[in-house]
Amino acid sequence: MGDAKLSEDVAGVGRLGTAAAWISAVCCLPYLFLKVVWTLDVPVGITDRSVLDDDGWVAANALMAVIQLVGLLLVLALARPWSRRVPAWLLLFPVWVGTGLLFQLIVGVVLTGLFTPPSDGSAEDFGAFEPWVYVLVYASFAGQGIALAIAFACHVRARWGRLLGQRTGDVVARRTASARSWPESHLAGMADAVAAMSAVVAVVFCYWAAGGSFGLSGAHAEDPWSLHAARAAGAVTAAVGLLGLAGQRGRRRRFWLPAALTWLGSGALVAFDGFLVMFTALPMLFGQIVAQWGWSVTDTVLVIKVLIGMLAAGVGAVAVTAAARDDQAPAGAPPATWTTRADLRASACAAGTGATAPQPAASVDEHDLIHEALHREAQRRAAEHVQG
Repeated sequence: MGDAKLSEDVAGVGRLGTAAAWISAVCCLPYLFLKVVWTLDVPVGITDRSVLDDDGWVAANALMAVIQLVGLLLVLALARPWSRRVPAWLLLFPVWVGTGLLFQLIVGVVLTGLFTPPSDGSAEDFGAFEPWVYVLVYASFAGQGIALAIAFACHVRARWGRLLGQRTGDVVARRTASARSWPESHLAGMADAVAAMSAVVAVVFCYWAAGGSFGLSGAHAEDPWSLHAARAAGAVTAAVGLLGLAGQRGRRRRFWLPAALTWLGSGALVAFDGFLVMFTALPMLFGQIVAQWGWSVTDTVLVIKVLIGMLAAGVGAVAVTAAARDDQAPAGAPPATWTTRADLRASACAAGTGATAPQPAASVDEHDLIHEALHREAQRRAAEHVQG
């Protein structure tokens, strides 16, 4: 009975996760509404109707409407119990893309709001759209991103909380001792290398954000400083997370921190500019807009940035997959924060000396689970000692 209750508690995202999922879904509606009405040629919030005559207008708005609808349904699915039975990649990939897009947008908007003088904002050209469109869209993006992060964190905690609650140093030590493939045995070196590449990219975008113009050309010459700063922030976030996964920094921190930083940073490196490169480069491959767009040094840097983000995501995936495989906890065991590596060592020593290992304070059912975990660890270590 106690086991069933514990499993039920672990399976739920709680009231916070449910509320955050619904808030994020509601924040999806303004952008979804605008994309739908613009697809239907209704000029809501548009001051220049000539944009409706653009060949790619309908297709682009229809595509973004579908993406936003998928995001709305996905965030609601995170709060449902059956979502824990869905294959992990089916949920993780679209959420990774969504959080990467929202990270870049939110950071850019926040930096613009904090550091743009009011005089500049009053004279800003809003182009073919009403000013309220920008306020509504970016405010909804901010709410959507924050609420999505909370809902997804609750889902991850319910599904993988035991693993992510362990010390990073313990996870790295297990991975080093039981590496079964070339990527796992060389993970630290790969993480360091990708972190270094991310740092170089961050320096380039910091230079452009500070007003440097060398290498800026083509359509990106007018990119706002806040966009470059947001790109640099994503690269720095990925680099810090990768150093944590490699065990270079923060070994005493919980494993969720470097995993989350790598998740956010790699998504920010890939998602926003990945879509930008895709929507501009693919038509160029067919020779349709080469004269109008051209290819610049900035485009090359963006492609390199996207590739580095993919590498960071790959390193993060290998690290988390290896950690999940090495996590040998019995089904229904409590979170790893209840039983530390020191407790397991003490239990193994007690099994050989007859001493009584210290047990954490817990209820009867929790004591049984912890005792079972300690007993299995002692048996495994004894078997390894005999084989050795």
